[in-house]
Amino acid sequence: MEPAGYRDPHTPKRLNETHTKATFATAELFHFMNFPASRRSRRYLTPSYLAVALVSFFWGTTYPAIRVGVAHMPGLMLASVRQTLAGTLLILFYLLKGQALPRPSEMGKLLIMGFLLLGISNGLLSWAEQYLPSGLAAIMAATCPLAIVWFSIWFMPGSRFTAGLYLGMVLGLCGIVIIFSPEIFHTPTHGFLLGAGLILCSVISWAGGTIYAARHPLSLPLLYATGWQMLLGGMTLMPICVFTGQSIPLSRIPSEAWWAIGYLIVFGSMIGYVAYVYAISTLPPAQVSIYAYINPLVAVAIGVWWLKEPLTLRTILGAGVTLCGVYLVQKSFKPASSKSASPPPKAEIPGVRTHPEL
Repeated sequence: MEPAGYRDPHTPKRLNETHTKATFATAELFHFMNFPASRRSRRYLTPSYLAVALVSFFWGTTYPAIRVGVAHMPGLMLASVRQTLAGTLLILFYLLKGQALPRPSEMGKLLIMGFLLLGISNGLLSWAEQYLPSGLAAIMAATCPLAIVWFSIWFMPGSRFTAGLYLGMVLGLCGIVIIFSPEIFHTPTHGFLLGAGLILCSVISWAGGTIYAARHPLSLPLLYATGWQMLLGGMTLMPICVFTGQSIPLSRIPSEAWWAIGYLIVFGSMIGYVAYVYAISTLPPAQVSIYAYINPLVAVAIGVWWLKEPLTLRTILGAGVTLCGVYLVQKSFKPASSKSASPPPKAEIPGVRTHPEL
């Protein structure tokens, strides 16, 4: 999940237009982010591509990690604990650097974004992995751009349907049907309908949160805003966990679950996000968005190798059709043109985090 459309008023215009603002975290790790594009050289491309590789791999591994965690604790609670702790660490880092607290108006926007993107969306996906293999969950979550584009058409005037858009949506849905055809056309296996329904709601929540974020930009450092979204999203999940019975005492969480949570925080929420911010600040969004197609492949591969999840020819074919549909949708989407200073949301913004996992 990345908040879409953040622009820092203290950052030069050309950097704002390409989402290249230097946050405290990335300034610490990658001082290159402060350089204007005209001063960049090819020697910076290697670390940029390395950052994309890190995002592609680590964000793909989060699906199996969630699967490990939910084997020992409820999925909603896992998401709540993970997001709350990760958000707290990011916020403390920025506060110690002297960053001011968000204004009340900004806090309200962060609350809505956090609830939709990292609360409901991530929470439902984690819950769904109690019933579905991590690889299949990742493939279903990869259809998120389809929902985002659909929301964009209706809520962002000027965007329009194209022939490629129709074809991509049909391919994406056909891929899901291919994968789950036994359960769709025969008696569903235990928990299948619940797991699939939870991911569908997760995708819708992520799409809605993405469109909201694109229409309500914030003048905050990207990772700082993400930290608040994590914290607020995790905290809003707490009463939902109690209400749905998706909670256990912290003392009963086994070490295996804590290791999974630790991995998700360090490699998914920390290293993954820093690498992502560096990548989008040094490479075109279209190049960075390649990770969205690699994440499900990594999740499937690790699920098969590590968790011994089944892999069939039908799954491979369905995944290929689904990802082709997602690619076609992102390539064909025509956002609204605008002559204002604020650039219209790009189709890659959903690719900014096309999976409602992180």
